[in-house]
Amino acid sequence: MKDKMILKNENGSTIIIAVVALILITMLGIWASNTATVELQIASSEKAQKIVFYAADAGIEAGRAALARLKQEDRGNWDKLLQGSALVGHSGITTLDGVIDEGTGNDRNVGPATFTLAVRDNNDLDGDTQVDSDNILILTSTATYGNAVAEIEAHLRFSGGGGEEYDQEHYDAWSTGVAH
Repeated sequence: MKDKMILKNENGSTIIIAVVALILITMLGIWASNTATVELQIASSEKAQKIVFYAADAGIEAGRAALARLKQEDRGNWDKLLQGSALVGHSGITTLDGVIDEGTGNDRNVGPATFTLAVRDNNDLDGDTQVDSDNILILTSTATYGNAVAEIEAHLRFSGGGGEEYDQEHYDAWSTGVAH
């Protein structure tokens, strides 16, 4: 008889319900906190990816202007650039990054990101990658910020006519970004 009374006694059931509810609310809070952290990482990664893409794009524009200026200063400057030789009119400078940074320090910073430029000869069928025989170069701009990287490649042709001295024939891009 005493056993039946213990089973029907509801004393203490409120505390058990409260503990179960508290555990459920705690688990919901932990889940919400984890979700918010992941969302912040995604937003940070997306922001870094946009920053490096626009920095790489700015690098293409700066490189186009510098290449046009180099070609106008001396028609052999593109070959010198491909060969890593000192450029005519630029004391001891052998790279496109050096031309852009010349005299002012580092002009390759775009906000928190930095771009670097590289040029190579296209397949102009002359068999020599250090000589440009068709006035077309491939310009690659790579931007970095934290762990995010973006690379843009453009094929540029020097026309030598009036107005704009170069034409863009082809444009490719790739990028990666991770939260930092």
